[in-house]
Amino acid sequence: MRKLYLDCASTTKIHPEVLAAYTNLLKDEYYNVDALYDNATKIKKMMEKSREVTANLFNVKADEIIFTSGASEANSLAIKGLALCYQAQGKHIITSAYEHASVLNAMKQLETSFGFEVTYLKPNEHGIITAKMVQELLRDDTILVSIMHVNNEIGAINPVEEIAKIVKYESNAFMHVDQTQALGKMPIILNDIDLASFSAHKIEGIKGSGILIKKKHVELLPLINGGQQEQNLRGGTSNALVNILFAKTLRLALENQERYQEKMINLHDHLLVALQNIPQITINSLEPSVPTIINFSCSTLTSEVMLNALNARGIMVSALSTCHSKQQASHVLESLGYDHQRIIHSLRVSFDHHTTFEDLDYFIDNLKEIIKIYD
Repeated sequence: MRKLYLDCASTTKIHPEVLAAYTNLLKDEYYNVDALYDNATKIKKMMEKSREVTANLFNVKADEIIFTSGASEANSLAIKGLALCYQAQGKHIITSAYEHASVLNAMKQLETSFGFEVTYLKPNEHGIITAKMVQELLRDDTILVSIMHVNNEIGAINPVEEIAKIVKYESNAFMHVDQTQALGKMPIILNDIDLASFSAHKIEGIKGSGILIKKKHVELLPLINGGQQEQNLRGGTSNALVNILFAKTLRLALENQERYQEKMINLHDHLLVALQNIPQITINSLEPSVPTIINFSCSTLTSEVMLNALNARGIMVSALSTCHSKQQASHVLESLGYDHQRIIHSLRVSFDHHTTFEDLDYFIDNLKEIIKIYD
């Protein structure tokens, strides 16, 4: 049976060059980078070189790169680390109602366990959070604004650079951006952004690999206590090999970003037209959005039924973020004001440069067959 993977917003296949480099390193380079013998210091130098290259690619300083296990940890460190460090200056935070679970759960913990007040902005009719919406909620006691760049379920693109300027020049708050889904799909400009989270496995890298960019003027309370690793912000033996390969993964993604963009747009438009021609389908994604994610609902089939039917044919898609429980309805679609029926009938298709037009036609053909069977 043919296998078709259309869940690239969840994770991606490891790039062959990254996989080959990782395999080679795993054979012999098992040393603890904090040891003082030559074999360990060699790996330490390679890791610091990766930090330097990564910083250059983002146009930041090397000591502003904090290696993490992924964007979820980076989000937690940024949000809780900053909030707990600056709580004497205020306990008000602004975020959006459709953030990733790692952001929303960090916010809920700050509310319930530490007495913070969090304002959750709902996206507008275009599915985005505007600078004006944030501006109207800024207060003297606002210490943090955290707004994602690209939504992981509908692909909506938020104007985070514009929001960051408002936050910087009209408040004393810091700006954090979860840029996991934006990386490799659009330019990343961090001029007015204080904290930014990224993950390698969304750009053909290794799972368990990510970074937090923390500008030098920002202080954080560490969440993982231990040794001096990562500027005393993340104790524990460094996962040196994945840290070494973050720079290579990032470089490959950025080098190919522009080349793949036109293909992604053409694939998106091809799939969108095909879906719009199916009477039972309603498109949930709005503009502006990244071309690699399309969310839609089928009026006659629930998400669970459709997922199982597609899976039986070897087609892999998702109903909502894979970080959520299977029993939950999408909080993202709820934030857009969609009715419950539309939400529980939704699917997300996400693809990358490996996807072909033939793949999408195969998906559409099977989707039509399944709808016809269950109609």
